[in-house]
Amino acid sequence: MTRMIHIKLTIMALLWAGGFISAKAIAADAGPFTICFLRFLIASVLIFAVVARSNMRAVWDRAMVGMVIGAAFIGVFCYNYLFLKGMLFVDAGRGSVIVSTVPVVVAAASMLFFRERLGPVNLAGVIASLCGAWVVITKGNPAGLIHAGIGKGELMMIGCVLCAAGFSFISKAMLNRLQPLHLMACISALGTALVAAPAWVELQSHPLHLGSGAFVLNLVYLAVGPSVIALMFYYDAIKSVGAARASQYMNLMPVFSVILAVLFLGEQVSGSLILGGGLVTSGLYLTNAGAS
Repeated sequence: MTRMIHIKLTIMALLWAGGFISAKAIAADAGPFTICFLRFLIASVLIFAVVARSNMRAVWDRAMVGMVIGAAFIGVFCYNYLFLKGMLFVDAGRGSVIVSTVPVVVAAASMLFFRERLGPVNLAGVIASLCGAWVVITKGNPAGLIHAGIGKGELMMIGCVLCAAGFSFISKAMLNRLQPLHLMACISALGTALVAAPAWVELQSHPLHLGSGAFVLNLVYLAVGPSVIALMFYYDAIKSVGAARASQYMNLMPVFSVILAVLFLGEQVSGSLILGGGLVTSGLYLTNAGAS
């Protein structure tokens, strides 16, 4: 793996981690569909500008159109509603640790439903990571669920994990037939269209005030950093070193998110977050151990 790929993947993890901080900072300033619409409108313009200069062509059929619609609905409409709504109720650091279990959930689902084989070390990683997420979700007190249940924010983050896992399976099938940039452009544009009507309804009761410089900066960051640059770096790395090796850099995301949440949001780091985050991070590493 070249030094440039290392750098790109590290930046990717940092940009995705920063998305939790920006989402937490502006989640209360506008409705989730409104933020999502503006985010992916900006992202779509940027991605289509890149595609227009690339001179790449795509071949479409009915099955591909159906998969793109499904990916946009799950990955943009559902995921971003749960993500932005959930950020109102859960700390950014805690939310990022829960969402970082997506690769492990994908690995577990592949084993259960698609009969993909996992070695003993990989299976131990799946178990460790899911246990870590459980510690974070329950804030170190699993028995407390009997009385209090799982918090609304944690439930929404679990929903994000399920959406992202489903999106990963659909994307994997489409990447066999579409260039990554075409895939990004189609999903981003269609996702923008899907959230346009709900965003307009939201604006009737929750007007948007763009006078806040912080809101605009965080919105632009969400559109450009996680949604464009990080994805481009990730897909570029997949082409160079494969998905298994590239995905290992997701181990850095919860670490970066917790650090950024402390620095920019003043969030407190609890013992359960450290323990759970450590289990999730080590589990992610073990899940990919030995992958080629």
